[in-house]
Amino acid sequence: MLLLKYLIFCAKIRQKALKGTMMNDKNNSIIIDDLKDFDIRHILDCGQIFRYTKLDEGKYMVFSKDKRCVVDQSNDKAEISFDSEKDRVYFWHYFDLDTNYSVIKSTLEDKPLMKEAVKYGHGIRILNQDKWETLISFIISANNHIPRIKGIIDRLCTKLGKNMGDYYAFPTSEAMASMDEDFYKSIGAGYRAKYLEVTSRKIAEGFDLDAIDKLDGLSANKKLCSLMGVGSKVADCILLFAYHKQDVFPVDTWIKKVYKDITGKDSLDIKKTRKDLLDIYGEDMAGFAQQYLFFNKREN
Repeated sequence: MLLLKYLIFCAKIRQKALKGTMMNDKNNSIIIDDLKDFDIRHILDCGQIFRYTKLDEGKYMVFSKDKRCVVDQSNDKAEISFDSEKDRVYFWHYFDLDTNYSVIKSTLEDKPLMKEAVKYGHGIRILNQDKWETLISFIISANNHIPRIKGIIDRLCTKLGKNMGDYYAFPTSEAMASMDEDFYKSIGAGYRAKYLEVTSRKIAEGFDLDAIDKLDGLSANKKLCSLMGVGSKVADCILLFAYHKQDVFPVDTWIKKVYKDITGKDSLDIKKTRKDLLDIYGEDMAGFAQQYLFFNKREN
């Protein structure tokens, strides 16, 4: 019976979420004309992505793998434009446009602290990012701040990524594996340089990132933690933002504060904090909950 309820719930959230979403009648763009579940600033500023540039108020260029798009959002609609019509399916999936976030938010609203968090971050959508790019990006992100993370990633792409004309693709594992620790230090990676060298080589030599899809959150976390530079929090970030796993809960400074708000206790053991929050928010919704809670706590 529990399995049946879960499958029904999954079917509901996989219904086309943006009922106002439509395919534009001109090539190379998707128009979203109902913004209750889509806000590009919320999506980009909730800690899940680093490769984007603000072009103007409400207008951003977003990069993924060897692709890019421009999202231009006004008061009543958002337009996602891409370079080639063949990228339509990619960016539809990338922005998770088949997931019904209204159902997700209504399901979470009665959980601790969620009503306010969902209201504030109403336009968050968890992106379907590339696994390799997310792995490297979050190794770089550890104990780092966003401007520096973005700078390191930008230099990495410029020096090792394919020239796409007026931007650079994210480099392949083979390209990164060909470089040594000194190279990564030269682009500002600091102590993370060794991690980038060793982990890139391990991926290039056959470590199967796709196989992690089949594992539950805890097992997947342990598997990713076997890679140099990946700790439990970084692993959970990768699993949420690239694998869309919901039975994870990245715990950082802001989530520790959330934990204290909920329990009245300090977060002294990360594993216990993670388990407690998974129990509170449920293993089928915890990842979504984490993003709303993180965004609201950091900004307010």
